[in-house]
Amino acid sequence: MIIKHALTKTQESFIKKHKIPADLLFDAQGEGMTEELKQRMSEANTVFAYNTVGCVKDDNHTFKTIGGHCPQCETGKIALLLREHVAGYIYIAGSRKGTLIKVGSTSNIIDRIKSLNMPKTRYAGFDDWVLLYDARTTTQGRSERKIQQRLSENRVNYLIEKSGKATDTGELYRCSYNKAKDAITALETEESFEFTQIHEKRDLIPDYQFKNLKARVQVPVVEA
Repeated sequence: MIIKHALTKTQESFIKKHKIPADLLFDAQGEGMTEELKQRMSEANTVFAYNTVGCVKDDNHTFKTIGGHCPQCETGKIALLLREHVAGYIYIAGSRKGTLIKVGSTSNIIDRIKSLNMPKTRYAGFDDWVLLYDARTTTQGRSERKIQQRLSENRVNYLIEKSGKATDTGELYRCSYNKAKDAITALETEESFEFTQIHEKRDLIPDYQFKNLKARVQVPVVEA
């Protein structure tokens, strides 16, 4: 938490309403959202700046996300950023029937894998999903996003219907287990991400070394 000036009652009310942890706040001291400020926020592991230059829509809005958005105008951004810094697990699962690798995150690894194979779920239409790797992280959403970015060229479009809208999960890949695992290792070595409580089913891995394909195959929409 980087707070140098006391919060106003309005700011305190906003933080309390949206359950924003104090350690994710950074005092911008009247600055605009420059690249330098974003860098300082990143180094401090914070994602919300307060005491920023007022929002273009409302000068009384003095919060900004690390991406430069006004969370008081776009409250939907808050939940996304909070998830980035929630503790949980990142995992790699594989389906031999679909020759697919799935990379995701969850707060309960056992229940998540079970849910992939349930008759009503059958994630991507397959019921043979096997957990190959899992690790604990204090930045669940951020870790998942970074790993998926590194695998983007192998991503398979898989649409899930939520509230009448088709949404791409961004979690399926036409790649080998090794490539998915390398994406995680790269975060550790290149970006200083920390993963603990690591479990890897090495005896199963040879069966999930699928070809690395630049896939753009769309899997049918299913209801979530």
